[in-house]
Amino acid sequence: MPQINRSGLETLLQIGRRDPTIAYFLQDQLLAFPAYASAIYQSEIYLSVIGKDSGDINEAERLDKKRTHAHNAVITSVDALNQLCEKNGIPPVYDGTVSESRPFRVEIADAVLAYVHEVLEKRTR
Repeated sequence: MPQINRSGLETLLQIGRRDPTIAYFLQDQLLAFPAYASAIYQSEIYLSVIGKDSGDINEAERLDKKRTHAHNAVITSVDALNQLCEKNGIPPVYDGTVSESRPFRVEIADAVLAYVHEVLEKRTR
């Protein structure tokens, strides 16, 4: 299963520590990851609390579109990070196929969500 390559990402972060422009770029791209997780969470909570059939269908559709947009943003971010890796001659951040087509978009989502989970598990307490 494709995943986020921690060594490629760490190398990018090292480059970012020396170049503020790259640092801000990396931050923007990486913040798309938890934004996607948040969009999923918001949609799932709405459906769990309100219910699929009893809730406001417009709100459910709005949250689903928000989740889809966040998913597309993650795919774009992964692609941008991989392009930066290629430009700098380092291994890609994501080692799978970057595409909005199925099954690739699902694989990217799974890899990004696993990475977000890993970051949260390793946080400083």
